[in-house]
Amino acid sequence: MIVVLSSTLERKYDLKLGAVSTYTIKAPRETLDRISTEQRINIAKNEVAAQFNHVKEVRYDVLDKINNLFKELYELKNYSVIATTVFDELNKKYDIALDAEGYKKILALDTELINNYERSLNDIINKIYGLKIEDGNLSDIENVKSFAREEVGKKITDTNFVDITLSIIFPMIKPNFFYDSEKTEQKREEAIKNISPVIIKKDQVIISSGETVTENHISILDSLGLLKTSNVNWKLNISIIFLIFFTFLIEYLYYKRYRKECINNANYLNVLLIIKLIIIILVRVIGDQYIYIVPFALGPLAITALIDNKVSLITNLMTLVLIAIITKFNIVVVFIGLFDVILGGLFLKRIKNRMHFIKLSIWFGITNVIVLTTVFCIIANVNSIKLIDIVLSFFSGILSAILVAGILPVFENVFNIVTSMKLLELINPEHPLLRKLVVEAPGTYNHSLMVANLSEAASDAIGANSLLTRVSAYYHDIGKTGRPYFFKENQVANKNPHDRIDPLTSANIIFSHVKYGLQLAREHGLPKFVEHAIEGHHANTLVKYFYVMAKKNAENPDLIKEKDFRYGGELPRTKEVTILMFADSVEAAVRSLSDPTQENIRNTIENIINDKISDGQLKNSPISFKDIEIIKQSFAKTLKGIYHERIEYPKDDTGDKPKEEKD
Repeated sequence: MIVVLSSTLERKYDLKLGAVSTYTIKAPRETLDRISTEQRINIAKNEVAAQFNHVKEVRYDVLDKINNLFKELYELKNYSVIATTVFDELNKKYDIALDAEGYKKILALDTELINNYERSLNDIINKIYGLKIEDGNLSDIENVKSFAREEVGKKITDTNFVDITLSIIFPMIKPNFFYDSEKTEQKREEAIKNISPVIIKKDQVIISSGETVTENHISILDSLGLLKTSNVNWKLNISIIFLIFFTFLIEYLYYKRYRKECINNANYLNVLLIIKLIIIILVRVIGDQYIYIVPFALGPLAITALIDNKVSLITNLMTLVLIAIITKFNIVVVFIGLFDVILGGLFLKRIKNRMHFIKLSIWFGITNVIVLTTVFCIIANVNSIKLIDIVLSFFSGILSAILVAGILPVFENVFNIVTSMKLLELINPEHPLLRKLVVEAPGTYNHSLMVANLSEAASDAIGANSLLTRVSAYYHDIGKTGRPYFFKENQVANKNPHDRIDPLTSANIIFSHVKYGLQLAREHGLPKFVEHAIEGHHANTLVKYFYVMAKKNAENPDLIKEKDFRYGGELPRTKEVTILMFADSVEAAVRSLSDPTQENIRNTIENIINDKISDGQLKNSPISFKDIEIIKQSFAKTLKGIYHERIEYPKDDTGDKPKEEKD
């Protein structure tokens, strides 16, 4: 967690507003350019024109005033003398500025001319209010007045009535468009929604060396926490801590449910943590410039070789999340790591030998180059790929294989983890203990080979580790090299040394091959599972032959204790050792049959396995009854191939000798 969090610590810069920058600073991640975004928003808001509502009632009110004015004028026409105050009241009532002389000139017209004059006024008013007159916009008022003069000049041919008409119309020119603040604000909000924020992209240059520091530079650098005066980005740090915790939680839940040995076995747990740490440190130390040389396949190869491909898949996927954080979510790195994890976790089930790493390294290198090129073509263009990046990505696969080949022996010895490669080395006939077994106990060696064949086939049938079972079978009886002729398979000419000693001593000699086998295993540094196979293939079974003989020979059979004739070994706790226990007894029993027919072989298998179960030898074994039935069938099939019926060759009664013999 500390290594990952350290990758989020950015260099702090001491920059002042107005100073000249001595650094070229790139954005470590995306961030919002607040000031530029606000400028865009303000420009968009200012470009939105003020919204006005057209109030048609203004025109209708003016027309009504003119209509009412002329109604009163028609009435005044009936009076011969009219006081000046009447005209003042009309001006006040209808908000016009017509003098007494003007009124008198209108009243001097006959009725038809007054009607024509009223219609002309109405036409001019309708045209005026066909224009837009914004409230508070003085230029609109002036423009409309100019328009009114032109219209009056066109409509009123009598020059004496031009000024009269303007005195009536000008005061009646009122705004007919009024400002709508709500609609204006709505338009501005719509404009703001269409504005894209200004984003500073990852690796984009914020400020170049020699450039003057502006307020905008300060704002961007502060948002990224790159100034010495910047506050700690707690939101970022807490998010990363949560993500790290979540990856470990997923791993833990997977191990707890499907692979408990990865939690319960300290060696497995240490291996997983160390490999994870090695990769993370390499990514952190190598850095961005040469990031593609990081051996991303190291984890998939190492964990697949040391444990298995399923554990490798989940562990390295979670490690990839941490790598993504360290590389600030470099999409190319993430994809290379992802394909390496998939290739190592899904397609590598077993690494058979150390030379296999060379072939795999080539495949990983090619995969890295293909992924690098493809992702660059998608997110940028092929021309942006550097030759050095292609070379580094290819040699990343080579480096992964070299590192894994180097660290595997260390992990195997320090943490006592046996890989498939180690198992294959153990079944090499040139191994000192196998050579010792061939020379000193050849019968036991042949017995071990037979047991290995039986065990391996049965392990394959139930999905156990067949290679581990074969290795266990090869070494399970190496203790017999201490006193080989006390075991039936090594005796010649029917001479049995047990005939000259008492049953209890014979039993103790038989027991001793387990102790001596454990001693040899430890002296030669054999893995722990081999020690368990040596001890567990007999567990605490009864040496029934010598127990029965002791009771027959004893004056008081009741004094013969069964526990004195039982092995003192640990009960089998793995499927592989359980199969070995069955195979060891079955092979010896079938070999001793005088008539090894298929029916006799099946009965022998059934009796021996059932006897082990009833004797309580499987109390600690994870094997199921379904597995046991499959094992029985597998044993029968394998032994059928060994003890098959042979044809009887006819005798030659002709008396003729073969040609060679005649010659």
